[in-house]
Amino acid sequence: MELSTVPYIRWAKYEGLMGEHRLTASAVSPIDWSDIGLDPATLKLTEFSPYGPSEVFDRLQEDWGVDPSGVVLGASASHAHFCFGASLVKPGDVIIHEVPGYLPLVDALSMLRVKTVPFQRRFDESYRLDVEQLKKTVIENDAKLVLLTDLHNPSGVSLDKKTLLSIVEMCEVTGCHVLIDEMYRGFLDPDPGPACLLHPRIISVWGLNKIHGISQVRFGWGCATPELADRARRVFDSTTLHTSCLTDQVARAAMTHLDQLTQRGRRYAQEGWGIFSDWLQQQDLAVIPPDGGLICFPEVPQEIARDGDHFRELCMEQGLNVTPGRVFGASQHVRIGFGLEEAQLKPALDILAKVLNPS
Repeated sequence: MELSTVPYIRWAKYEGLMGEHRLTASAVSPIDWSDIGLDPATLKLTEFSPYGPSEVFDRLQEDWGVDPSGVVLGASASHAHFCFGASLVKPGDVIIHEVPGYLPLVDALSMLRVKTVPFQRRFDESYRLDVEQLKKTVIENDAKLVLLTDLHNPSGVSLDKKTLLSIVEMCEVTGCHVLIDEMYRGFLDPDPGPACLLHPRIISVWGLNKIHGISQVRFGWGCATPELADRARRVFDSTTLHTSCLTDQVARAAMTHLDQLTQRGRRYAQEGWGIFSDWLQQQDLAVIPPDGGLICFPEVPQEIARDGDHFRELCMEQGLNVTPGRVFGASQHVRIGFGLEEAQLKPALDILAKVLNPS
């Protein structure tokens, strides 16, 4: 078995933290202990729960009506994603994944010796998901699983209701499962809720991360039918004993403050996009406006740079970091995160303007 390289994760841990100014962040700024009413001095080192704190299950049931027996809490959202994905495929099976997309999710499942087939979401089509073409791709490849993101990472484009209903129809016709990473979905106002409620072959994954300001806690979950969740727990049991007791206690506290944390996160996104979109009016940069969230995925002007990596080099010469689109499978783009405080965002955009207008 060839070991995973996970290019984006490696990049984010090292290159992503370079530069005096960074437009690489994909989550809102961290909260304080007081924002979730928790005194860290009260944390216990010996607490144990087999599959996570009951307060999380209760809150998910209260908010969305999901059956707690269909919820699997992971050591991170990516872990929950892997538990469900690995429970649905075997070596030789075909997985369809979107490109550009969040490829670490694909990379992890690739270690199971599945076959992966990319499916294009095109810039010139506003990253719209062509479900009819996707269905044909599933049928042609006899695919067992489709991996999607909503909001789309890296563009921030959402799956609208019509598209989601088409995905439901695709599940009915093909019998495939669809695993949707919904980490950015909460930025939509109102939040439409998890897609898993629409069909028993759809699995939704989200958690305490992008919008809540608790990204370093690493706490996520997957929601599906009780039968699928039971299969995913078998993978969970094979990859970890239980979630961290410290993480569980933070998650328990956060459950009672989710509404406030969500509103805080949406303010970051709305204010950041307002500043960025005003700046964008003065620039020659092709961007598909995101439906929500903190990121967008513009095309690199060919007269400025050969590709996203070259564009990043030019930015880094000015002390500014952006994420090259290569790590999402689209080398002619860069991902820009605009979910910063105004005092951080505006100086970074001033530098970006200089790179775009070198004369």
